[in-house]
Amino acid sequence: MNQKLVKYPILLFSLLLSLSGYSQLNRAVFHEDFEKTLPNIQAIWTPIGSYTLDNASFSGKGFFFNSLNSNTNLTSSATIPLINLQGTTIALSASIKGENLITDGNTGMVIQLLAILTSGSVKYYRIPIKTGTFTWEQVGKTFKLDDNIQSLNLNIGIYNATGKFWIDNLHIQVIAEPMPPARTTPVVINKTHPGMYRGMNVASTSDNPANSISKSSLDELSYDWKANTIRVMIGGEKYYPDGLLKSDYDAILQAELIRIDELVIWCTANGLKINLGLAGLSDGLFSSQAAQTRLINAWKLIAERYKNTTTVWAYDLANEPVVSKQYPYNYTYPIDNTILRWPELAEALVNEIRLIDPVKSIIIESLNYGVDLDDIKPIDSSVPNIIYSIHLYQPGKLTGQFGPETPVIIYPGTIDGIYYDKTKLKEILAPLKAYQEKYRVPIYIGEFSCIRWAPNNSAYNYIRDCIEIFEEYNWDYDYYSFRTWNGWSVEHSIGYYDNVFPTTKTDRELLLRSYFEQNLAQVQFLANETLPSICYPNPVKDEICIAIDHLDFNTGSIAIFDVLGKFKTQKTVLDKEVLKIDTSNLSQGVYLYNIKNEIGKTILNGKFIKN
Repeated sequence: MNQKLVKYPILLFSLLLSLSGYSQLNRAVFHEDFEKTLPNIQAIWTPIGSYTLDNASFSGKGFFFNSLNSNTNLTSSATIPLINLQGTTIALSASIKGENLITDGNTGMVIQLLAILTSGSVKYYRIPIKTGTFTWEQVGKTFKLDDNIQSLNLNIGIYNATGKFWIDNLHIQVIAEPMPPARTTPVVINKTHPGMYRGMNVASTSDNPANSISKSSLDELSYDWKANTIRVMIGGEKYYPDGLLKSDYDAILQAELIRIDELVIWCTANGLKINLGLAGLSDGLFSSQAAQTRLINAWKLIAERYKNTTTVWAYDLANEPVVSKQYPYNYTYPIDNTILRWPELAEALVNEIRLIDPVKSIIIESLNYGVDLDDIKPIDSSVPNIIYSIHLYQPGKLTGQFGPETPVIIYPGTIDGIYYDKTKLKEILAPLKAYQEKYRVPIYIGEFSCIRWAPNNSAYNYIRDCIEIFEEYNWDYDYYSFRTWNGWSVEHSIGYYDNVFPTTKTDRELLLRSYFEQNLAQVQFLANETLPSICYPNPVKDEICIAIDHLDFNTGSIAIFDVLGKFKTQKTVLDKEVLKIDTSNLSQGVYLYNIKNEIGKTILNGKFIKN
């Protein structure tokens, strides 16, 4: 049995603080333990005839509802003060018990907030209650309250259901303050590439070695496909089921970082930039302070390791953080305030990383596979290089049809009564676009895809519409995925679970390649006309000389490409010298060169003509 706590002095003090402009975080808004006298309870809860004050409840007194008729309304209501509540995120929790609870599924047992909006419409914030018979348990849920609420009531009881229902320890607490106002200046983002990032997700390590990316595949992705970035998540099957709570987590992480070191070497040579993140975290992440501490320590280790590595352009804090069955989605009273919600945990991670690496981009993902950022409070605009990210797989019935579907699910088409096309995708992404415009932050699509065997060429249609939107909105993106499980492959046929590579490139692959080719003009080969020409003779016949003695440059490499971006040759630079490169085997035309230093940073781009 839990000890009852009298909250009124704390509540009064919290209200005074909020009225004085102090933080409302963790403020107790309402607490009902039913230990007052009956007249005092009846002054709060109306109507009084719907409930019985039970003296043998969860802890002391509580409310008891007994419905013998499914058409009976046995509910009672209490007014919740609205002082500074609009726009906050609150946790509603209670202790409940049930006996022979039966409902037709339309209503049933009620623990909900009823809000009247300024428009006059009604909105409900409800905790789902199960049916049947069960002993005392705690239930809770979080809600982001609308900004335009003009009145708020807490309703409890039984509505159009039968059975016995007990309620005790009702509690409402603020767990997040309102979102900040719109910004007037954009967040500063210093990219290692100009233009957009367009690339693919790859697997660094896997329990299935066949799914681990190879050097030759990465070279092909850069030189042939012309992608300029890869997204790599540390963590996979070996992290489950305990995630951060695995006893050997630190050892697994260290082993995988050795593999990441190898990828960094490969990508430094071929020009790909790496978005590096952590996956396999959800189990325990929002129910254990120890798990959150371990995540912070993991990122401190990673930041220290790669802070001087420009090939790693971003840290992706947590792949798809999910809390739908964990804290802080399901709150129970008393709330453990030592466990951070995702917005606060992300901010803590940012602060720790910035102490070590003040430059590299940091990516914060949405919760629960969401396509908006909901209550993700943006990091202070004074902190540079913060990027916000979602993964787009909506509608899931289309993109994730892993087995035969009945009816057939196609795109564009109607799914569950809703017509999905490019216009609908824009509608789905509208809150994300609004968030970007309000807070003037960059958006990055970390994953998007469609299962390749979706009928009627749906995968191509879906991927095309997604990319067209991303390009229109100037959102960086990484397709999921490159040479992992073939269900997401754009190189395989559209045959159901086959392993067939067509004799010609698929339309999905050609689509991605067509957009990746735009990376050439924007990223790799922008001629710098402000510097004197270091390439001679120009036009060239059999041998070109490149003088680098006047550049801030010691060791590195020079790569040569044709105007379509096809890689031709590369030569290592060992010291400040005049390089001589054989061009006798090159056909006539314009060629581009890219000079990088020893850490992969581009020093100079230029062009020459072969006669």
